[in-house]
Amino acid sequence: MRQISYLAFAVGYRRISFVLIENEELATWQTSCKAARDVVSAARFTAEFIELLRPNVVVMEDFETGTRKGKQALGVLRAIAAILPGHGVQVIKLSREHLHQTRYDEAASLAVRYPELADKVPSRKFFEKEPHHTVLFEAAALAHSAVEGGAMLLASEM
Repeated sequence: MRQISYLAFAVGYRRISFVLIENEELATWQTSCKAARDVVSAARFTAEFIELLRPNVVVMEDFETGTRKGKQALGVLRAIAAILPGHGVQVIKLSREHLHQTRYDEAASLAVRYPELADKVPSRKFFEKEPHHTVLFEAAALAHSAVEGGAMLLASEM
């Protein structure tokens, strides 16, 4: 029996990432700067990986209930949300839960659960730019939250 696969998309400053979790294990991930340039590229990126990976559930941030995303990131999130209904997947929009003091602590915690990501854990000093893979861990957090929510979360979204 095939278990549920979760494909989570996250958008950050000039980046878009996805994480695929199948059978509660990290299957694949990717971060792209090119796909986040405009809404057409983001929609194409999203559609390509939904068709390639064929997930049961797509997870993304619920940007309608309040987010700190910038104008361009919100446009990309809207583009992703707009193409999802045409792909026959269940969509779960989650509010970002902040269970850790910083996003870097969250990344370290997720790397313990998904050791494949351990070499991508970002760190930063206050004067440095946001690390490239920060948005990857945002996608991982969304996917992990959906996996942890299990059947009850899926049923509540139907």
